[in-house]
Amino acid sequence: MKSLKFKAISFNNHKKQFLFTYTSGKKAAVHYSQLGIVSPVATAWIDKETRGQSIGFTLLSGETDFIPYDQPLALVKDSDYLLQNQIEIIIAQIKDEIRDKKLSKKYLAEQLKTSDNQIQRLLNPKILNKNLTQLYHILTLLKLEPEFRLHKAAA
Repeated sequence: MKSLKFKAISFNNHKKQFLFTYTSGKKAAVHYSQLGIVSPVATAWIDKETRGQSIGFTLLSGETDFIPYDQPLALVKDSDYLLQNQIEIIIAQIKDEIRDKKLSKKYLAEQLKTSDNQIQRLLNPKILNKNLTQLYHILTLLKLEPEFRLHKAAA
């Protein structure tokens, strides 16, 4: 069952922005233009049909639309969200290689001299606290080479 992501939603037509408040306490203020909204908002609500995974809103023009929980975090470049996203991408690629090479988690655990539970933890994208040394060892075993690139963030 998906957990409730949003605690509250408010909007300000004068500032043309939404204020998203997450159950974690995190807040994100997003300007309407970042969401492609050009007319004033009439109402906004936490969508119960998605169990709090999205926000619904209606414009004064009568148009209704929805915003998924992660869109505001991506727009404000929330560091926790960006880290989670990168870890999910890396783990998905590792899992694909493990499947393609038909390797067992037990084999990986033996090669890394660790437990099956640690391999499960390393391959769980929801756990952010990773042992990077072990993750690099898995990448080496799979003959994968990570490539990191840094660039200036857009203002």
